[in-house]
Amino acid sequence: MTTDELERDLKTLADPRPHDEHMRLAIRAELGGRLHHRPTTRRRTRLLFGSAGIAGAAVAATLVVVMATGGSGGTASANAAVLAHVVRASNPPANMIVHVKEIGVEDGTQVSAEWWQETNPPFAMRLIKGPVAGLIESAADGTSSSQYDPATNTIYQQQDSRSPNLIDPIETLRAGLADGTAQVAGTVTIDGRTLYKLELPNGVVGYFDRTDYRPMYVDNPQRDGGGVVRTRVVAYDELPLTAGNEKLLSVSAQHPGARVATGKPPAPTKPPTDSK
Repeated sequence: MTTDELERDLKTLADPRPHDEHMRLAIRAELGGRLHHRPTTRRRTRLLFGSAGIAGAAVAATLVVVMATGGSGGTASANAAVLAHVVRASNPPANMIVHVKEIGVEDGTQVSAEWWQETNPPFAMRLIKGPVAGLIESAADGTSSSQYDPATNTIYQQQDSRSPNLIDPIETLRAGLADGTAQVAGTVTIDGRTLYKLELPNGVVGYFDRTDYRPMYVDNPQRDGGGVVRTRVVAYDELPLTAGNEKLLSVSAQHPGARVATGKPPAPTKPPTDSK
């Protein structure tokens, strides 16, 4: 390797990339596991780092060794491994549709949120959310948005070029995992099941399965001292992006007999007030 080639590889490594944090945690977990398990017989292992230069991978690995072995030693390595597994389980690859369903209780009312979202841009999504007695079904695909009114069997559509953006406790957890602010806080037992507990600086807490590292519960602190709302993740599936599964993203496909109208849906009718 020439000096110019080495400088090129180091410059490529220095350029920020969206998945840098995921790569860092994955490498950290791999090295942490090797520190705990050192076989007596050496085996040749092949590491694939995409098209990045081997020199860059070696530099990154050296930095991870320093971070993973410093401080609390084995505990830090074990926690890094948990974080890396959770990152992989909570960030599905491209060409998939993620299906998530959560239920919880807010202000004494049972609420539910269920959505299907494509992992490719523009991240088309269909969402069913609200109190169990008054769920609202909507969808967006980066070109238009739609909402279904079951009372009149009508789909209201309008142009909308915004990419769907889901604001949800699970998405908050993913952001904390991606930027490295999540911390492992040991294990807890909920409903007889032992789970990993991960904390974010903003107070959000996630509880993850110890086998497949999928989210099981999310504690989401409410504004203005409203306490903490715990939601239970009752479904978390990664579905292949097939023609059949793409219909899960469309309100029209789910209600083929509905009338289609252009514009925003009418405002919900308020119940009459007692004049006495």
